[in-house]
Amino acid sequence: WAGILVALVVGDQRAIQGDLWTTFNRTGTTHLMSISGLHVTMVAALFGLLVGALWRRVPALALRLPAQRAALLAACLAAFFYALLAGFAVPAQRTLYMLMVAALAQSSGRVIAPSRTLGLALLVVLLIDPWAALAAGFWLSFGAVGALLYVGAAVVGEAGKGGWRAKLRAWGVVQWAATLASLPVLLLVFQQFSLVSPLANALAIPVVSFIVTPLALLAAVIPWWPIA
Repeated sequence: WAGILVALVVGDQRAIQGDLWTTFNRTGTTHLMSISGLHVTMVAALFGLLVGALWRRVPALALRLPAQRAALLAACLAAFFYALLAGFAVPAQRTLYMLMVAALAQSSGRVIAPSRTLGLALLVVLLIDPWAALAAGFWLSFGAVGALLYVGAAVVGEAGKGGWRAKLRAWGVVQWAATLASLPVLLLVFQQFSLVSPLANALAIPVVSFIVTPLALLAAVIPWWPIA
């Protein structure tokens, strides 16, 4: 699994064996084996939460700058440096621009609709890289995010009122929304689609994002073999 850990930490996928790529392709989980938008967002959220929690405990800092804005700034800086670590690839750049637009919208003090935030991020990406519209990842990322925003509000509201069954149903609806949004692009560009992708990603996304990737990053900072 060394190749996977290297890919998750520094974005170098050359050490991943061919039979593993076959498995990832058949299960629709190849997007998890690189530093993509999911991982950049996760790192940004983690640093934002940590800085925000520590900032609130120091009154002098909180009086100079609200903890929420400090957390947003830390999240953007973490996303920037993590994108640099990944070689500043196009998916990482797209995620960085989207996060910055969302952070500016959040810190502006106005109530901005998520759809408008997504539209502004789309505009920024196209202004910086007009050729991004020719990449499949452009349509996959914005299409998936748009689908999640479309179903997200209703699903989260229902899950908050119900028990574990409502939460499980909400997770399933979110998975299918992202899958159906990416289906046309996958069929058009790659001429294939994994039927088990929603189920595989429902398990793989939490495991890789919240367990494997943080531990891989920690192992890169602290070279203690049990972590790896």
